[in-house]
Amino acid sequence: MRLVTRSDFDGLACGALLLAAGVVDHWTFAHPKDLQDGLVEINENDCLANVPYVEGCGLWFDHHSSEFERNQLEGKYKGESRITPSCARIIYEYYGGKETFPNFDDMMVAVDKVDSGNLTIDEIMNPQGWILVGFLMDPRTGLGRWRQFTVSNYQLMEKLMVACKDKSTAEILEMPDVKERIEVYEEQTAKFKEMVKAHTRTEGNVIISDLRGVDPIYTGNRFMIYSMYPDQNISAWIVNGRGGHGCSAAVGYSILNKTCKINVGHLMLKYNGGGHEKVGTCQFSDETMDEGLPKMLKELCELANA
Repeated sequence: MRLVTRSDFDGLACGALLLAAGVVDHWTFAHPKDLQDGLVEINENDCLANVPYVEGCGLWFDHHSSEFERNQLEGKYKGESRITPSCARIIYEYYGGKETFPNFDDMMVAVDKVDSGNLTIDEIMNPQGWILVGFLMDPRTGLGRWRQFTVSNYQLMEKLMVACKDKSTAEILEMPDVKERIEVYEEQTAKFKEMVKAHTRTEGNVIISDLRGVDPIYTGNRFMIYSMYPDQNISAWIVNGRGGHGCSAAVGYSILNKTCKINVGHLMLKYNGGGHEKVGTCQFSDETMDEGLPKMLKELCELANA
């Protein structure tokens, strides 16, 4: 089967597990919105993981709450969809857990932590092991924007999927393609913080970072902002869309100030996006951005400061 998943740490872990279990033998990475818009052809030979359901797929694994709101899919698919810290956790348990995957303990702990944002300040500021790999592979960290690497992020995802099966955490971190990314990540952390401060404002409980038109966007993990703004409990991270067109907004609970109560996925759904209770994204086109983005931010601030 072909795996269709996101190009992030959870997608990588899903791929490594499905590959190890002999379920998939090739893969493609897709943006959730492209699947929703019917831009990726899907058939019964496709296994979808951590992406929205597409009718006609052979298997579907997902853990996003807004999927339940979008479709009452019970009984319409093979696979499993429920709320868990990561989609990889569903696949791990579905195919037999530790008995099937004896070498995946460290990776499973890290993917659950990173995907659910269940991290300490020390893990955010000084990531080690698989948590560091998780940050390196997160598109929001921004390493994909730097083109001086020997292989692309896409190619590294493929390498790591295969390597996960039989390499230790230490061996993964010593892979030359991983090491060169660690160097860039570490040298850009200070620049990232300065950039965030220059383009961020707060409105009550909400951190709003608007990086449209900012070039370059330095590399930094998505959780660092919460250590910089400890009094706020939710953030909106806005960047230009693909090819500089429109924009995307990623909204998420602070993982350090855990006082937010709004349903982010539900709000994003109103703006043609989706997500979980605690995190979600939506996109705006050039035509809808000027009206839609301020409207979404206004609603977010009203909900978060109620």
